[in-house]
Amino acid sequence: MHLETSTWTDVEDATPTVALFPIGSTEQHGPHAPVGTDTIVARAMATEADQRSDLDSVVLPTVPVGITPYHGHFPGTLSVSAETLRRYVRDVLDSLSDSSIEIVVFVNGHGGNGGTLGNLARDVADDSTVDLDAFLWEWMRAVDDHVGHAGELETSVLLHLRPNDVGEPVAGEADAWDDTVDGGVLHQFTDDFSENGAVGDATDASTEQGEAVFETAVDALVSFLERARETKRQSTERGNDS
Repeated sequence: MHLETSTWTDVEDATPTVALFPIGSTEQHGPHAPVGTDTIVARAMATEADQRSDLDSVVLPTVPVGITPYHGHFPGTLSVSAETLRRYVRDVLDSLSDSSIEIVVFVNGHGGNGGTLGNLARDVADDSTVDLDAFLWEWMRAVDDHVGHAGELETSVLLHLRPNDVGEPVAGEADAWDDTVDGGVLHQFTDDFSENGAVGDATDASTEQGEAVFETAVDALVSFLERARETKRQSTERGNDS
């Protein structure tokens, strides 16, 4: 079920215990993909996993703007600070404290959010005043390939989900997101190494490949939800025994 399209009585009757929290970004994705790519993908994967999972789950409203200052030289990019994202997400978790929710899984579609969300999940686990657990899941890590940025895999997923929103795929000026040299970071902004904003070659992207990647990621998310549930159960049992 989607929280934003449900009534409060729907939620009360369903008493979901697991919340999928899609968190995306609004940032340039080359000249061929929409700036909402990360948000679109995160929401779609959370929705599909919710439908396939046997758990009592709910999809929370998607966070559409993430941490992406390095794309800031491209028109259409929006960004918030790490502290803003952290406080916003934490406030949402706190508002769930009196609900039936026991587990929140951050379904992250943007790599730049990962460090902040991972640290937040750890802080929640260490907070004895909070009765729920938070976990970070990222589709980019769930698929067994290098995703890139508006490259072949990400563009393929978009072609599967939103083909009418994708223009003619292009190749980026950079083959990989590799701005570290001799242990240091040389480039602070994407346009320093990719003039068109894309990283990787999307010219071989296809709907068929996108469907396969999407299925792999969603299957992994459904499996992760089960693992998170088991982890929470074991944690509760240890707490009761102490």
